[in-house]
Amino acid sequence: MPGGGRNSSNTHLPFIVTYRVRAPSMSINAEFLYMHRHFRYISVRYRQKISLSQQIQLREARRMRLTIVGNRAAMPADGAASSGYLVETSQSKILLDCGPGIAVMLSNYIHASRLDAIVISHMHMDHCYDVLPIGKQVMHHAETPDRRIKLFVPEGARVTLDRLAELFPVKTVSRLNKAFELAYEVIEYQRDGIYALADCTVGLVPMVHSEPDCGVRIDSSAGSIGFTGDTGWNDNLVTLAADVDIFLAEATLVESDQTSHGHLSATEVGKAAAAGGARSVVLTHFGAPQDEWQQARLAEAAAEFDGPVHISRPGMRFWASAESPQ
Repeated sequence: MPGGGRNSSNTHLPFIVTYRVRAPSMSINAEFLYMHRHFRYISVRYRQKISLSQQIQLREARRMRLTIVGNRAAMPADGAASSGYLVETSQSKILLDCGPGIAVMLSNYIHASRLDAIVISHMHMDHCYDVLPIGKQVMHHAETPDRRIKLFVPEGARVTLDRLAELFPVKTVSRLNKAFELAYEVIEYQRDGIYALADCTVGLVPMVHSEPDCGVRIDSSAGSIGFTGDTGWNDNLVTLAADVDIFLAEATLVESDQTSHGHLSATEVGKAAAAGGARSVVLTHFGAPQDEWQQARLAEAAAEFDGPVHISRPGMRFWASAESPQ
């Protein structure tokens, strides 16, 4: 035994013996303390060798990720929900819009109680209707939620939300009628406002639509996403697209909108992305479900923007700074 025999003068002096055990997938360093005829365990330093796919997963976990939960303009159809997009960083989970069908489709990815924030671009039904079912999901998960989801809505929308909750009262269990008090912290945002979450900021950029609308920018050290909501062409689109990793934009129309309603064509999306220096474009909020129609919109955007352009489909995931979806 190293360090002297039983009667050695240094019997009571500790020393370290290091044993290295090797296995195909890992190495372990174990240190033991020798003290008067026995080993005493100190620590194990575990160092696991991981595969290339695991390394990629770890890198992706540190980057901002966008999941297409729903992408249909107006009402859900053909198995796809209306507008809803999940943005995730290492510390924040944010839902951009939650139209009809999103409450169900979101459950394919996370439980609603894990959301940190929901941002509503504007108060048209196809962008906000499932905010009440999602709130009730959270309350059903925990009788008294330990934290409330930040619900960012346009100025004046709280009155509308309260009226929505009152339409479907549960008279025997009054708590179930208080989703906007118990499940949410309702924040009526300021146009041009910036709000901080754990590791990112939520910025609101005024857009042009028949109902007051703001585009949404999510910025963090892990990446950036700009989302148009519904809007007609305006100069703020360039601000929204400025240097973002992913420009998530509606491509509802074939031609530019000449009305006051306010929607974008794919050509306009490409122009805004190019002018703002966006790194990639994801088209969404399609006016028609046919693949050939959507491919035509992709070609129109690509004619104006020389970076990657993608058609959104439910379940697709995009990573900030990545050019290809999964």
